[in-house]
Amino acid sequence: MKIALDAMGGDYAPREILRGAVLAKRALDVELILVGRRGEIERELHEIETNDMYGLPDFEIVDAPDVIEFDQNPSSVKERRGASIRVICELVKHKQADACLTMGHTGAGIIASLITFGRLGDVLRPCVGITYFNLQPETLLVDAGAMVDCKPEYLVQFAKMGSIYMEKIHGIERPSVGLMVNGREDNKGNEFTRTVFALLKNSGLNFFGNIEGYDLPNGAVNVVVMDGLWGNVVLKLSEGLSEQLLSRLTKRFAEAGMSHAVHPILNEFHVMMDYTRIGAIPVFGVDGLMLIGHGRSNAAAVVGGIKSTLQALQVDLLGALRAGLTEPDVA
Repeated sequence: MKIALDAMGGDYAPREILRGAVLAKRALDVELILVGRRGEIERELHEIETNDMYGLPDFEIVDAPDVIEFDQNPSSVKERRGASIRVICELVKHKQADACLTMGHTGAGIIASLITFGRLGDVLRPCVGITYFNLQPETLLVDAGAMVDCKPEYLVQFAKMGSIYMEKIHGIERPSVGLMVNGREDNKGNEFTRTVFALLKNSGLNFFGNIEGYDLPNGAVNVVVMDGLWGNVVLKLSEGLSEQLLSRLTKRFAEAGMSHAVHPILNEFHVMMDYTRIGAIPVFGVDGLMLIGHGRSNAAAVVGGIKSTLQALQVDLLGALRAGLTEPDVA
């Protein structure tokens, strides 16, 4: 299987992306195409080789002179055909790769995949989902930040695509779906969420009903549906809170001279909430396979993203989404 990897995407690109590519190539049965500024890629690979006793595996490099930075308008990818995040999609479109992966700009990645692959079936808007760390790995948040201005029909499609993902990737039969609002009662929320509630109730999905923030870390359902604005707020709040708690606990235990005794417990908590262990998530709703990892990905996270991409290929996630989205809803 061949993956086009955006070597320029991410806070620590290209060094950590390339270090991850080297580690993945040694550990996994995968072909990687490195996409980005050729000169920078070759310099970094040479630096890695100089400090590595094992030598470098072989990589194909495709030059892409442009990079969409995190502080740039994601819509600019429409005109910037030489951007690495756009070129990886083109390689998949032209069957030079089976899937593509970036740790770069999420918005640009979604737009690039949409304009390159087109929409999948009757999907109204693409979206992204992410599992709730290793705290609740069988709970998917969708949308996690792509679509901030949604119509009720969008959220129903998000729920359906998220359900297919959890079934294919996590092996969960008939995943349960919950709608994130400000309480479990059926009449909670605003006019928008009450409309979504009614649509989900008649969608044929395994709809649990409304859930609230308290239910998310407790794993009340397998698919948590909300618009991307709130999805991203929930995700980043969880990241920030867990990092602060771990930092303060570590400091207090160190001050009390207990670091050695509690280290296994703190490490377990770190593993549970470590964003680098999530891997990468697919863009749902486009007719091609693109995955997006965390912008702060280090080499280990890049390996995880490559593993996620391989898994999506192995279970034919795109084929499952195509088939599932053509099935009629059952009221």
